[in-house]
Amino acid sequence: MTGLPTPRARAGTDDSRAFDTEEALRIIRRRTSLVPRTALVLGSGLGPVVDGIAWDAAFPTTDIPGLPRSTVAGHAGRLLIGRWSGRPIVAAQGRSHLYEGLTAEEVTRMVRLFAALGAKALVLTNASGGIAPRMTPGSLMLVEDQVNLQWRSPLRVSFEGAAADAAGRTAALPPLPEGPRGLSARPAYSDELMAKAARAAANAGVRMERGILGVMLGPSYETPAEIVLLERMGADAVCMSTGAEAAMAAALGLPTIAISCVTNWATGKSGARLSHADVTSSVAGTAPLLKSVLERLVLSLT
Repeated sequence: MTGLPTPRARAGTDDSRAFDTEEALRIIRRRTSLVPRTALVLGSGLGPVVDGIAWDAAFPTTDIPGLPRSTVAGHAGRLLIGRWSGRPIVAAQGRSHLYEGLTAEEVTRMVRLFAALGAKALVLTNASGGIAPRMTPGSLMLVEDQVNLQWRSPLRVSFEGAAADAAGRTAALPPLPEGPRGLSARPAYSDELMAKAARAAANAGVRMERGILGVMLGPSYETPAEIVLLERMGADAVCMSTGAEAAMAAALGLPTIAISCVTNWATGKSGARLSHADVTSSVAGTAPLLKSVLERLVLSLT
């Protein structure tokens, strides 16, 4: 895992109201009419990747009722809409996590908002711990598939009609593709987008590995035995996010890829003691590489 995140306070939505995508759109459309074609989620310490862009509008997530606020250092909690290299994008500068006390439905509300805004491609990023020998700290990994051991799915609401958290709040979802009680096999990551990301990395002269992402609930680090288990299950790197977002995007028909910034060795792979502060500082070394890849990828997606 990347490092033990320390929540600043208990996470959650800023009020008890259900998340309404139409209400969120009305708030955003008062500030900008731009229709983003690409959506981007920037993980731990990766917010600066989009610094310097002239945004049409920037919203603290607290300005949009029902969007969770992140309580973890390295996650600014802002929604940005504008143009990157002339292409319309929307970016979440930071994300929320299940370990912050949120439900899977809550942490995927941003994905639903992206789809409502008109995004046609979703790029997820995260900081991760390297498991496979080739996933050395400082490298990028294009996620081909995932081993999701969070045991939380936002898709449960597709046949229940609503999601409820421990406080009893409910949040109606837009219609999702029908299936036998929500059970359907669909790829989590887009082959077409992965091919474009690989070309973007090659054009940028950036080496990007391909691999399987292990997804754990957190916030505690995995034990060395758990890392051995993940390795035997095929995971090449491990993180505490991304899985639920990819699941919701797939259910909504939003093509998705994920790129992991490997910031450290997973537990047991080195003698170093893991810390979230070290992760957010280490990610600064891979951020320029990621930015170079994303700049070219955005150009190919719109």
